[in-house]
Amino acid sequence: MTEQQLNELSIFALRELARRTGVYAPTSKRKCELIREIIDISEGRKQPYIAKTKQGRPPKDIGYSFADIFMPKTHIDFAQNVKPYYTFNSKEPDIQNDEMKTISGYVELFSNNTAFLWNGKQGNHFRYFISENFVKEYELKTGDKLVAEVCLQGNQMIVKTVFNINDVPIVKYKRMGKNYYDIEHVEPKKLLSFDQERFKKFDIKLGESVYLYGSNNNENTKSITNLINSSQIQRKIYINVSIAEKNRHLLQNLKNVELFVSNITEEIDIVKRLIVIAIERAKHLFELGENVLIAIDDVLSLSGVDSSDLNLTKNLLSLTKCSKNAGSITLFAVMSDNGNIKLFEKLADKRIKIEDNDLFLSKDLNKAD
Repeated sequence: MTEQQLNELSIFALRELARRTGVYAPTSKRKCELIREIIDISEGRKQPYIAKTKQGRPPKDIGYSFADIFMPKTHIDFAQNVKPYYTFNSKEPDIQNDEMKTISGYVELFSNNTAFLWNGKQGNHFRYFISENFVKEYELKTGDKLVAEVCLQGNQMIVKTVFNINDVPIVKYKRMGKNYYDIEHVEPKKLLSFDQERFKKFDIKLGESVYLYGSNNNENTKSITNLINSSQIQRKIYINVSIAEKNRHLLQNLKNVELFVSNITEEIDIVKRLIVIAIERAKHLFELGENVLIAIDDVLSLSGVDSSDLNLTKNLLSLTKCSKNAGSITLFAVMSDNGNIKLFEKLADKRIKIEDNDLFLSKDLNKAD
């Protein structure tokens, strides 16, 4: 990291990075001192401080640099234009020591301007209170992604410091004025690229809805996972509301994907709230001009936790959109022949059959209804 990059961080983010680098007593130092010591330790001119007691010790190595939360990475889009964007791996472990806990999660906003930060791993969710002051200061909305410091206050876990919103460092963050519903949809023309040659034959376009049909649930999950992993797209969201112990291991095969999953035994209200957050997350990414892929595994399970009018399922399956000069939302959904979800067939742009762990277009499935 360069001195200029470090200087762009907030003092809170810089202190946390200093702790992890091995700077002694970072809260007592000025910003310029922190930057100089971080650089000196990183370049080997100074040894990191290691406390003799547990208090304030640097946390154990967790397999990635904490700086990756804050610093820009380069993404090559489909037009081969290089642009910076900020990212945080959806499968990152929590960062914590004796003084704080730093997590990544999604905002759920309530009508009284208070909110929760949802943090979950493979179907187990934890919620942290976000004060009205933070909501107003940063204009938070449901679906915003935060990297934040949380702590115990009284008997409640709360958000104490916000480092990063929607993958942008807090010192650079500004709420975008665009709205999903105000962006005009245009006919999809740009092809979705795949790493695997066998998927290119489907000619899937950015902004299309693709339905997958198979008779074996595990085979369906493996197939849609392969399709997701092979997709060359900026953002990937995976939704599954029927996770059980016997299929939990299948989630480990997903790469660079934001997971919105719940256990099959989870309360219906919790599942509905999770789906709303996933919907809003996809909208925000689209508003930011990103290409988004939503994968639903599967629609029948989703409709089973939805109310009788299937409003959430309708909202999710109708999210596909393609803008003229900005982003897109493409949908992959595992479907079934169940009559309750037949009404969504008219939304399909392409239908793919899953058979013997292979995918192929079915002429019969793709005939006009």
